[in-house]
Amino acid sequence: MRILHLTDTHLYGDPDARHYDRIDTAAALRGLLARLEGLADIDVVVHTGDASEDGSDASYRLLHEILDPFAASLGAPLVVVMGNHDVSAVYGQSIVPGQRLAERQDRVVDLAGGGRVVVLDSSVPGAGYGHLEAEQLDWLREVLSRPAAEGTVLAIHHPPLVGATELLRGLDLDGLDELAAVLAGSDVRIVLAGHYHHEMHGAIGGIPVHVAPGITNVVDPLAPGAFEQSLALSGASVVELGEGAPRIITAVHPSAGDTLGDAEVPVYRFSPEQVAQIVAAAGR
Repeated sequence: MRILHLTDTHLYGDPDARHYDRIDTAAALRGLLARLEGLADIDVVVHTGDASEDGSDASYRLLHEILDPFAASLGAPLVVVMGNHDVSAVYGQSIVPGQRLAERQDRVVDLAGGGRVVVLDSSVPGAGYGHLEAEQLDWLREVLSRPAAEGTVLAIHHPPLVGATELLRGLDLDGLDELAAVLAGSDVRIVLAGHYHHEMHGAIGGIPVHVAPGITNVVDPLAPGAFEQSLALSGASVVELGEGAPRIITAVHPSAGDTLGDAEVPVYRFSPEQVAQIVAAAGR
């Protein structure tokens, strides 16, 4: 199985809106896809959330206007996960056929080669951190009780890994032990996630986890001093599942949507006080 992993496009319904008053997110996505032209043998395109910044119907129509023909050109289905900036009910009303619940976009996408992608919606309305209800874990346990012929990919926005910075740790996923217990011994080959906006690897329940870099911007998890910052970059990963450990290839480029045009100048640079304010407003 060969997967194109995209994440964190943060699209707006308003074409004049700019992320942090700087990034044209639609242009960033289109520019990254232009760099990916010529990819071959992709079985599925997985977008792991924060598809929208404003949760508007127009932003989701724009997402599919851009990504549907791109995925079709690869001969691959498109799977979109909900993130903390998304509004699951809005997305589910008109975009996703056969969703399990309008309020939560949890579903199974069967692939032509015998594999499948299981989507978990970890979003919490009005919050930045991630959470899975007991009912979702019960549903996942039931799904995984029937293995797929070529294995399962679990796609979720909030990584089941401890964040690398104070801000990301304040907005990470609840209940890692409970999720690990469901995944242990299952046919899940890899967990794909976004949210952190930088590449990261780890494991949960003995299963590899890959976090792809963001498309709208890329976080610098090793920023100097006590500040947290993000740069005007766009990234994507190709994940190959075969014998042995997953093979992951990641590329990061200057953002095609950067109105300043200087990838060395941070998109944002938060002080510890600003981080504390964000976590107080959007964390637990």
